[in-house]
This record gives sequence, C-alpha cells and structure tokens, in this order.
Amino acid sequence: LYSDGAGTVASMVEAAEARGLKAVALTDHGFELSMGIPREKLAPMLQDIGIAREDAGIQVLAGLEANVVDEWGTIDVDDESIRKLDILLVAIHKLGEARDPSELARDYLRRATNAIERHKFDVFVHPFYFHHYLAPHLLPEDLEDFVRLAAGHEVAIEINIKYRTPDEEFLRLCLREGVKLSVGTDAHTAGEVGRVDWALGVLRRVG
Repeated sequence: LYSDGAGTVASMVEAAEARGLKAVALTDHGFELSMGIPREKLAPMLQDIGIAREDAGIQVLAGLEANVVDEWGTIDVDDESIRKLDILLVAIHKLGEARDPSELARDYLRRATNAIERHKFDVFVHPFYFHHYLAPHLLPEDLEDFVRLAAGHEVAIEINIKYRTPDEEFLRLCLREGVKLSVGTDAHTAGEVGRVDWALGVLRRVG
C-alpha cells in the first residue's frame, strides 16, 4: 500500500473477499508519521481504491489512520482530506520523552482525550498501546471517564489483533457504557486480512 504495508490495494481487497468478509477498510498511516503516506499520494491511493471498489463484490472503504501529533490532540490529516474518506481512524504513535509507565499512560490519556474532544472520527485504534499496554497504569475512574467520552462522541474502540489490545476488563467497560467495538486486524499484508479468530474469541468471552 502507500505507507508501511506490503502489497497492492487490489490484493488486499481480493484477500478480504477470499476470506468471506462483507467489507474491508484500507487505512494507510497519516501524513506526518515517518512511514506514513506522503500527502501527494492521497489522490492516487483514493483512485486505486475506487478502481478496486468497482470490481469488488464486497464493500470497500477508503480511510486513513491519522496520528495524534501533540499533547493537545492535534491530528495530521486536514479537513479537506478527511472529506474525501469513508472512514477516519485515529491513533497515538508518539509520546513525550521516555518516563516511567504511569507518566507515559497519563500522557497517552491526555492526548487521546483531547483528540476525541477536538475531532470527529470513527475509530480509536490500538487503544492504550505504546510499546506495551498502558491501561493498567491508569486509575479505574480515568478509564471510565475516557470510555464515557468515547461513547458521547460516538467513537468506536478497536480490538487490535496485532497487539492484542485492549484487555477484556476494558472491553467490558466499553460494552457497559455503550461504546461500539471495531475489530481491526491491523493487516499490513494480504495474508493478514480477515484473520479475526482471536478477536472473536475475546468478544465471546466478554459477552
């Protein structure tokens, strides 16, 4: 794809069809991540997705995974680009200077909270994962406030198969507060598309 994935749009869509999916979202990384899509490549990417959509027997969504670039929740995809997308994901790939896990977790929470409050988007992805899972380093009431915020802004929380986050306790909290869940393979190759067995097992366990 156009950022750090391997393969073509067509190969990803073909893999989704072969695995029996009803839809697939193609979501390259946003503009300012080191391996993100160059801004000038957005139009060719959308064109390729449009071509694949015409030939596909399933729904094909064009999206980006925007990056939160500062503590105020700013994202690296502009409004004009967002209007061209079917789906917008937001993720945190960078925090401040290395500190203890509790400080990292609070920094993460602040950035994620501000992003939800400032921007309209669909899914918050690999939640509370930054080299390792940070949610256990936050107070339960902080996580509850975050989940209620996501519910109020109609932001879905991803069950990320690559990093296997968030944990079941967090997912139960999401379900209790009415937050929608999005199963994401984080597929970077066609072979990873649609491999959702782990997530489905988790969903069964949390009800």
